[in-house]
Amino acid sequence: MRSPLHIVSIAVLAAQLGACAGTGNLFSNRGAANTAPTSVATTSQAVVGAQGLGIYLDLMRRLVEGDTVTQAEAFRNAANAAELAPTTTNRLKLALALATPAHAASDASEAQRQLSALLVTGDALLPEERILASIHLKDVEQRLILDAAAEQLRREAEAELARQNTENSQRLDAALAENRRLRAELEDATEALDAVTAIERSIRERENGPEPQ
Repeated sequence: MRSPLHIVSIAVLAAQLGACAGTGNLFSNRGAANTAPTSVATTSQAVVGAQGLGIYLDLMRRLVEGDTVTQAEAFRNAANAAELAPTTTNRLKLALALATPAHAASDASEAQRQLSALLVTGDALLPEERILASIHLKDVEQRLILDAAAEQLRREAEAELARQNTENSQRLDAALAENRRLRAELEDATEALDAVTAIERSIRERENGPEPQ
């Protein structure tokens, strides 16, 4: 199930892409204006300028909608690309892959770390990339808060269950001990009664002779 923030991100990005199309594409204009030697950041911007935010949305789509094999392949490709060529684009793709739920490699904590690092890099992110990263950072932060709350509730429930089990065990031990005490008292009373009965029989036998068989 997609989170509300993922839906919002797609809507916002669609609007941004539409605005770019109407103004000659912000990505292309920004890439063309940069005549400095190619760096990691400018290489990333050139890739995004050519393909738009679709490269990120397509990755997230495969991670959400794909089968297990497709999800694993998409994440592995993103991770390998970020390791071999850590451009801003590849790093953002990996961060978004980590932030995307519904696949085995999803990791909200690591996504939070990587998205936060990308958002403090100044001009390395294009405005649309910054919007995308910010939306998903908020998403993973909310999920981490909810996960922490759920974990706290789980621990409290386990502690309460353990407390109840301990109390029940103590009650059972107390009941068993009381049962043993009452049984011992009953045995003592029975032995005492048998002794009295034997004495009374002995007295009657002395006074009246043995009882006929």
